Amino acid sequence: MKVSVKTALGAMCIALSTAIMLASSIIPFMIYAIPGVASLLILFMMAECNPKWALGVYFCTSAVTAMLVPEKEAVAMYIAVLGYYPLLKTLLDKIKIKPLRIAVKSLFFVAVITAAYLVMIFVFGISSEMLEETEKVFIPILYVLGLAAFLLYDRALEMFEFTYYRKWRKKLMKILKVR
Repeated sequence: MKVSVKTALGAMCIALSTAIMLASSIIPFMIYAIPGVASLLILFMMAECNPKWALGVYFCTSAVTAMLVPEKEAVAMYIAVLGYYPLLKTLLDKIKIKPLRIAVKSLFFVAVITAAYLVMIFVFGISSEMLEETEKVFIPILYVLGLAAFLLYDRALEMFEFTYYRKWRKKLMKILKVR
């Protein structure tokens, strides 16, 4: 694929990711799901170009959404976890022992989410008043539910990648007349 085609494809992915992320301001109860959907375009760039181009799209999307998207919690989730996870997933999936692979992914999620929320609360001043009143009860529940959602997201990425290579890629290449 020519560099000009890769650049155009990357720019379209950045624009589409930004548009998807803007939806988090319109649909506020989807602030965790929308960054996951936007990260599918990183997986697409990785499949069509290579991980370097996908990483470039991640950084550009992170910068653009940080400036344009008013829902900063969704932007933080994209930047901290979900945006680059499709790239990291390819490395983590090389771990042959399945329980170890799941444990490493779970540890990654808990560590990054904890760091992201600490940054949001102490650096950016996002209010944590509701959590302060009920933190002993709800924080462990939120971690368990978040981890379950993350592992489902991980599985969804696998299924999306499988479906893309099996069904959609040939059709898309015909439409784009690339290969």
